[in-house]
Amino acid sequence: MSKPVVTRFAPSPTGMLHIGGVRTALFCWLYARRHGGTFILRVEDTDLTRSTDDNIRIIEEGMAWVGLDWDEGPIPGETDQYKGPHGPYRQMLRMDLYQAKIQELLDKGLAYRCRCSKEDLDARRAQAEREGKAFSYDGRCREMGYDASVPAAIRLKMPREGELVVEDLVKGPVAVPAATLDDWIIARQDGTPTYNFCVVVDDVDMGVTHVVRGDDHVANTPKQIALYQALGYDLPAFAHVPMILGKDKQKLSKRHGAASITEFRDMGFLPQAVRLTLAKLGWTPKVGGKAAESAEEEILSDQQLIECFALDEIQKAAAVFDLDKLTWVNQKLIQRLDWTEIEPHLRWQWHLRGLEEAWAARPAAWKELAIGCNKNRATLKDMADTLAFLFTRPETFDEAARTRFLTEAVKPALREVMALEDYAHDTLKADLEAILQRHGLKLKDLAQALRVAFTGTVVSPPIYDTLALLGRDEVLARLAPWA
Repeated sequence: MSKPVVTRFAPSPTGMLHIGGVRTALFCWLYARRHGGTFILRVEDTDLTRSTDDNIRIIEEGMAWVGLDWDEGPIPGETDQYKGPHGPYRQMLRMDLYQAKIQELLDKGLAYRCRCSKEDLDARRAQAEREGKAFSYDGRCREMGYDASVPAAIRLKMPREGELVVEDLVKGPVAVPAATLDDWIIARQDGTPTYNFCVVVDDVDMGVTHVVRGDDHVANTPKQIALYQALGYDLPAFAHVPMILGKDKQKLSKRHGAASITEFRDMGFLPQAVRLTLAKLGWTPKVGGKAAESAEEEILSDQQLIECFALDEIQKAAAVFDLDKLTWVNQKLIQRLDWTEIEPHLRWQWHLRGLEEAWAARPAAWKELAIGCNKNRATLKDMADTLAFLFTRPETFDEAARTRFLTEAVKPALREVMALEDYAHDTLKADLEAILQRHGLKLKDLAQALRVAFTGTVVSPPIYDTLALLGRDEVLARLAPWA
């Protein structure tokens, strides 16, 4: 019987959680969900100079927002609490395990102490550069048999003959001659184990069956395979996914949209839109065995993505991230989703504006109308920008719009609007039509005058909805100066 699928996302808390990392995490999540397996979040924080608790919180917050729930891993906001049987899920809390495995390799003669100083290694590296050669450690300490009396780095004895073959589910077989790989450091002179060592020990300890990561890790994999073999571990399946580029085919950076995944939340994107857009970077979903043939078919649910996801269908070439495409997907989802699915994410926009409590105080029917009459917006930021006037009376007015629409001719009609008492949609429509007929006005003339008085601009939801959302008392207060 095959092992249950276990995948993991193991970011280093040395900065923001970027689009590339989230796409990798998404592929891990989709594969685990596709096979009814386990998805693990593990924090690789052995880079002591750059790893911070704040960055760990940023990772947890970003993963939670984008909707990639983990089955095992840290509990958000808690530095020493976790869920799952293989914790802790921070490398700096797992040192006892690493030290035991390092000692095991030393005892078996599969690793050795290297007393070469940093200055010595730097000098040899500089000499190789002057000679136009690639620096490679020459293994001079390999057979010295140094004891622990002097602080020393620990190096793995790499095989000297044959090939180390990575059976990659995305790239296919990648063979590397053993002679091209030097004995690499598994623990620094201060005793801190290195990334390449910890990741193997952790993956085995946590039962990871599929290592899905960015293709910038391909060069590490042959070294790690040698460590698997030295420790007597079975190899997992490897899948190295291609990098993401901007529309200009350059490495993705802030100029292409955002630096951190949570910036997309601030920009008003739905997590579902981000998941769907990222899933299709380097992979083409085939629902029912075929790819989307129309724009509507492109908008897939999480369940559809899960049901058809396959690691061996990921493309080898770099994928291009297009912010315009994400915006299109986001708008389609806003149009398609029920207001109750949009409202929890819209709250963040009110939080950014200091209006979260004001929004929360409104009844459900009011929120349904506010969201429903703004379903044409591309982002939740656009939606909130359009609705913000409901909470704050305008302090400035578009002078050109004021002059054009708030004329003497329209003031009698404004006074009649102030006299209306029934704000039901059909009643408002009939009453406004009657007012227009009595004063010989077009709907545009009255509607634009109302918008300027209400918002200071000519932009608002449909005028009947605008009146209903403001309510009679607020309509009277905002029209009084102009009527």
